[in-house]
Amino acid sequence: MSKLFYGLILATSCLLAVGCGSEGTTSVVEGAQQSDVDEYNRILQEEQAQMKAGMEAAAKEGIKDY
Repeated sequence: MSKLFYGLILATSCLLAVGCGSEGTTSVVEGAQQSDVDEYNRILQEEQAQMKAGMEAAAKEGIKDY
């Protein structure tokens, strides 16, 4: 019992230490050019349109839970 208890305490301590950083919030687009952000958003919209088309095609075929 004591090995399990100490193991859980150690695991919890490790998870808390990893999860707590001294840095504040950061942005993934910090330092990126606006054209790069626009290109990413364009690609994302294309992928979402393809996913929607695929889901609609699956629905027409009678495939459920897709």
